Amino acid sequence: MLFCLHPSMGQSKRAFSFIDNPSFTKLSGLGGVNLTAGNDPLMFTSNPALLDSTHLDLAAFHYLNLPGGVNVATLGYNLKGPANGILGIGLQYFNYGEFEGYDATGFPTGTFNANEFALTLGYARQQGVFRYGGNLKLMGSVLESYQAYALAFDFGVNYVHPVQDLVLAINARNIGFAFKDYLEGMPLELPSDLRIGASFKPEHMPIRFHLAARNLIGDEKDFFIPDPANVNAGIGSGDKLFRRLVFGAEVLAHENFHLRLGYNHLIRREFAGSENPGSAGWTGGFSFRVKKFEFSYASMFYQVARASHLFGITTNIRELRTF
Repeated sequence: MLFCLHPSMGQSKRAFSFIDNPSFTKLSGLGGVNLTAGNDPLMFTSNPALLDSTHLDLAAFHYLNLPGGVNVATLGYNLKGPANGILGIGLQYFNYGEFEGYDATGFPTGTFNANEFALTLGYARQQGVFRYGGNLKLMGSVLESYQAYALAFDFGVNYVHPVQDLVLAINARNIGFAFKDYLEGMPLELPSDLRIGASFKPEHMPIRFHLAARNLIGDEKDFFIPDPANVNAGIGSGDKLFRRLVFGAEVLAHENFHLRLGYNHLIRREFAGSENPGSAGWTGGFSFRVKKFEFSYASMFYQVARASHLFGITTNIRELRTF
């Protein structure tokens, strides 16, 4: 992995994009973007409106291994909050490993580490058929001697149908500012986004379908890989639309065993090989419950050669005391 920081006076640079990388199994297994899949103590980091009373005292730990030796740990805990609300606390920590440093003349300066983190505090309440919530996030990025920090806010509202298994959602993400930049005179821009989503489970079918639309406030995020030559300017309108959509499905095989499947067209277009895209863009996983613990796994395919693997464990702290 290569990090480059060049002074650019008066121009903003996008930073803290790690916050949108799915770092726990449920979100990853459903395609990496989801606003409607509840019943998980970490899903509030994707949409704070997903905090509800069924998550009380649930604690979770997830580990992600990305290609290139990147390791990610995610922790979360939900508890009862003030005014009949629910609180969520989450920490995402990205460790990019060790790198060789060189000065401007090419002389080695030794090794250095790179890491980023996000500490999230969420709160949500329910009012009738609406569930709404907000997240406050402290984000940090340390790349060698360069450091950057930011505060961001998420806001989400979900409509939960009183009879049918139908959820509609809207979510504004990463609205905030950097209060410390890597370099003086190079202001940083947060990866703000507006997203909408929906999920529906037919009455007599053990499958819940999810759809999420991301990047509804601009077109600059239709690419993961920078495109300075503008070689992708000619992509069709259909392809551009599908780059913003993420599809997911939960197979509710048993109350203690669920399967997950997702498809992210943007990942497939950006990371797949031109001749053999293979499984790029597809995700999958499962969860199963054994006594007081829920174990989960997910895999995300970014390219033909390798996939990333996630492992998670969730338990109820209050019940664990009597284990």
